[in-house]
Amino acid sequence: MNPEGLALLLPPTTLAALAASWLREDCPHLNYTALVTGAAPSQAALWAKSPGVLAGRPFFDAIFAQVNCQVSWFLPEGSKLVPVAKAVRGAKQAANFALKVEVECSSLQEALEAAEEGADLILLDNFRPEELHPTADVLKARFPSVEVEASGGITLGNLPQFCGPHIDVISLGMLTQAAPALDFSLKLFAEGTTPVPHARRS
Repeated sequence: MNPEGLALLLPPTTLAALAASWLREDCPHLNYTALVTGAAPSQAALWAKSPGVLAGRPFFDAIFAQVNCQVSWFLPEGSKLVPVAKAVRGAKQAANFALKVEVECSSLQEALEAAEEGADLILLDNFRPEELHPTADVLKARFPSVEVEASGGITLGNLPQFCGPHIDVISLGMLTQAAPALDFSLKLFAEGTTPVPHARRS
């Protein structure tokens, strides 16, 4: 079967309904991160971090169509994907000297491979503290100039567990994704009167 015909296996309306339901489940409320990035047009590239096969393009396209994003593919469905090494080399060639290349890694092997190819920053994603610090230690021992970022599952409560001598950056998605809402109350007063705040009793 022609890989380009995979999108025809599901009716477009069914595919759109599935994508909409996945987005509602993943982001049921206002996503404050979108306010940070703004509405100006921008581009992003999705790189393969490990060898594999590109599968699921119709679903990817359907999800991004829901948020009015245009997707351009460099490879057709079913293509073999190259490991992170070639991706890092390509990014380094495309970027000028003022830009840094950061690679998100889920294992020590991926981190070492990315650093070996010249990545400037290594993001260790969803590492538990007991895994994070030994991994960062090994990485820094071999590549002292590489900066290490910790991300995933970090809150203000467990933040000290992720701090260490080999961690350069810590990112907390909860600062935007889980920001508490402020409680406002609108009171109307007659003209000429002075509003007097009242303490709320619980």
